[in-house]
Amino acid sequence: MIVKEYNELPPILWNVKKHGFAIFEDGDYDLNIIGIRNVIDPKDNRFDDQIVIAYRCNGKWITETAAFTTDPGAYWLTKEDYRDCAVYMHPQQARGAYKIGSHRGYKALRQIRSVRFWRDGDKSFSPRYGGPIFKDMIGLNLHRSSKKEGGSLYVDRWSAGCQVFQNNNDFERFLELCELQISSLGYRTFTYTLITNKEV
Repeated sequence: MIVKEYNELPPILWNVKKHGFAIFEDGDYDLNIIGIRNVIDPKDNRFDDQIVIAYRCNGKWITETAAFTTDPGAYWLTKEDYRDCAVYMHPQQARGAYKIGSHRGYKALRQIRSVRFWRDGDKSFSPRYGGPIFKDMIGLNLHRSSKKEGGSLYVDRWSAGCQVFQNNNDFERFLELCELQISSLGYRTFTYTLITNKEV
């Protein structure tokens, strides 16, 4: 994670407010979890997006930023016999939509409320940010890629639409922050906000 401290509200949270979304500042470790999709210079099948966790602690604002993907990997986008469509989460603020749970046998943030998304079933490699918007519970979780050092270079099988950390150490730090929110404030649900880098 890249960690920064601020005496005032961090720029990323001003951006969140600009879009009419809520920010969370009830006390220490009231987490603002923000995915930033790279639409300006996207790199197919790479972890070229960012996740920013912003929170207050001991009178200061802190942001922690990590490599991330908000897009599905090439494996699911192009797999001809994949019955379901790969999906792209629609930019939004998914209020209270996540809770700590299990993803493929390990601890992660699991979707517990409906979120909005696009389906991409044309089996091409190109991203599809458009078309009908669906809203449902389909297991769009926040989890990690490979546990190996540095994580996976390519998204590939790691996401059919989930929001995924590249590096396991960053992901473990994220879970630690989630646990700190629970222990500090008793808040067991988490809001995920997705924007694009055109808006940052």
